[in-house]
Amino acid sequence: MGATFKLSNNRLSLIIPALIIAVLYLYKTSVAQTKFANHDATIRSMAFDQRGRLWIGSFGRGLWVADEKKITRFFDEKTQQPYPMINNLLFDGHYLWVATAGGGCIRINTELDQIEPVKQHDGFGKLHALTVTSSTTVLIGSVGSGTAYFKDDSWLPVSQIQPVNLAWVNSIVEWQHRLWLGTSTGLYSTGISVHEWKPQYAQLNRGINHLAVDNDRLLIATTRNGLYELLPGKDPTKVTEIDGMIHFILPSASQTLVIGDKSVWQLVNGVVCKLTDPVANAKCAAFDAKNRFFIGTTDGKIYISDSGTNFTLKYLFSDKGLEENK
Repeated sequence: MGATFKLSNNRLSLIIPALIIAVLYLYKTSVAQTKFANHDATIRSMAFDQRGRLWIGSFGRGLWVADEKKITRFFDEKTQQPYPMINNLLFDGHYLWVATAGGGCIRINTELDQIEPVKQHDGFGKLHALTVTSSTTVLIGSVGSGTAYFKDDSWLPVSQIQPVNLAWVNSIVEWQHRLWLGTSTGLYSTGISVHEWKPQYAQLNRGINHLAVDNDRLLIATTRNGLYELLPGKDPTKVTEIDGMIHFILPSASQTLVIGDKSVWQLVNGVVCKLTDPVANAKCAAFDAKNRFFIGTTDGKIYISDSGTNFTLKYLFSDKGLEENK
């Protein structure tokens, strides 16, 4: 009996570690399978290249490109880029900059559809903001490490020590010969040469989601208090008809779309109109050379409109990837 019991212990000593390894393997496999699940397909950014192709950055399903003939996922197997959680896209000529939440910011030559080498910088792997200045300097804003600019094929921090209030950057734009920074703690500005960021307007001491230049004014989207406008030489004023969290502002020649949690609004000649049939779960927007408007949603859909009012479903994510709605 004792020998049998001892043998069982020996077996247990072999079986238990094996079970632990198996459980850990199954857990890791489960995490890997669900990390970028089908429902993690928020459309975070869209941009059109010089050939009229629509580039789509999703938060979980990677980067896609669509034209009149086909839809394909853009992914380099060799470099394993871009990282599938994408926050922002920016065109600078034929170069597409892709800011990701885990893989830094990469550069794609869209004439060749190839990723070109960019040296990343520690602390700037998780990114949100992205802009190019009139002097052709590209800047990125991170989630936790502040801002950096591109020089000599690498990213360089604006400052080696960046204050915690400047760490979480949501948006950067150039306006009135200055750079403006929207962060989780408010609005800041600096010169075009990018020196020290200085706080602006105490009444905007709150989270800012997005900044956009609309003709002669700066539009400021907040995380929970609607939209503000800033005119040269004035203080920011609240656009009273727009409230709640604002995700995105899209200025165009004919109108400006404002996308928020509560609705989608149009700004036309200083008049605010709420869409009577707004796109549900709207997150971002873009317009093409034909002045058609596109809205991307948090549930992986892209809608299109010729007027900016009546939107119809154009693309959507399925188990097979991004597909055209037919």
